[in-house]
Amino acid sequence: MTSIVSRRSLLLAAGAAAVTAGCGRETSGTLRFLVPSGPRAQAVEATLGKDFTRRTGVPLEIQLSGGGGNWQDIDGRLATAFAAGTPPTMAMVGANAVLTYAAAGLLQPLEPLMVKGDFRPDEYIKPFRRVNQYHGRTAAALYSLGVMVFSYNADAFRKAGLDPDRPPATWSEMRSAAAAVVGKRAARYGALHSYNADSNWTFENFIGWAGGSMMDTRRRRVTFADQPGVDVLTYWRGLIADKLSTPTTTLEMDDAFLRGDAAMVFGPSTKPVRYAEEASFDCRTAVVPIPDGGTRRLPPGGGSLVIFTKDKREQQAAWKVIQALISAAGQTELCESTGEIPVNTQATDARHLGPVIHKQPYRRPALDSVPELAQRFQFPGLRAVQINDLLQQNIYAALAGAKEPRQALSDAASRAEALLP
Repeated sequence: MTSIVSRRSLLLAAGAAAVTAGCGRETSGTLRFLVPSGPRAQAVEATLGKDFTRRTGVPLEIQLSGGGGNWQDIDGRLATAFAAGTPPTMAMVGANAVLTYAAAGLLQPLEPLMVKGDFRPDEYIKPFRRVNQYHGRTAAALYSLGVMVFSYNADAFRKAGLDPDRPPATWSEMRSAAAAVVGKRAARYGALHSYNADSNWTFENFIGWAGGSMMDTRRRRVTFADQPGVDVLTYWRGLIADKLSTPTTTLEMDDAFLRGDAAMVFGPSTKPVRYAEEASFDCRTAVVPIPDGGTRRLPPGGGSLVIFTKDKREQQAAWKVIQALISAAGQTELCESTGEIPVNTQATDARHLGPVIHKQPYRRPALDSVPELAQRFQFPGLRAVQINDLLQQNIYAALAGAKEPRQALSDAASRAEALLP
């Protein structure tokens, strides 16, 4: 945790200096694009390839983050690059980090490039620009997009006397289904979620559905300890106390579901791809059930494309890269193997992902959830990672019964307030 916090601090401090110095580097002529190692990098390389430079005249160097290919690896590489005065021209960063980079003054707004670069808004999902707004300007372009979905074991539903064609739509219905599954010994647990999701993404979803928020709209006061947050933890603590659930990490949840030990799980829309390949039972996916009387709003997971350089020519070249990656062809390359949601609406037609979606109906709930996309939250200041860590620790304490939900969130909130700028 300490190394990540110091990297973020270093990044923001270096960023201020880099902005003052015009990004602190000379134009090299080659566009340097930092991406996370792994499946997203493979999709980027397949979309751009050698033909991109021939078609566009843009010399391109794709740099890989290394490590596990997660968003923290990207943060670390960027911190080092800015400190050395050699930041890349552009990068793919985690959706939850866009506000942090924008607040540091590192990101170039995309509106001027969109106006000159033949951007057609009707070709993209309606939240395309809204979820990456900072002070009314588009700070990033969505590339890899995931939302929270609900997967369930239809065989366990049948064994418990439940209709597998009617998954629960509310948390009260989910509790009833969980009780039926466990009572009939169709599965060891009724419902699971991951308490250790990156930056408390699962809790951010849950509290939003319950009508709450992580902070107030001005990002001045922590609000996750208000009644909606308490209600969310109280609900899950109740399931655990009744042996209908148990605290799990992401890996533990996946393993339990694939073993048939859990009948229902919450997770990102990439998960059903793995579940469909590995499950030995009738595995299905649906839109997420929400707290009774709540609102379905879904902060995105995944990554966004950002431009750092202040050089106008390099910005235009970077925009060509973005256009290729968010095109129907680029989104098809990404989403066909990962299960993520295409941001380009044309990517779902018969020439692209249409046949795949028809054969793999587990993709449909995520696509149907796009209208509910909301901006991803990030704590302001230099200590966002530290705040998220202490919140996660207290969430676990509440789920495990070591603290009452209200006390756990109150403890996290008081410590978080002290860490905010």
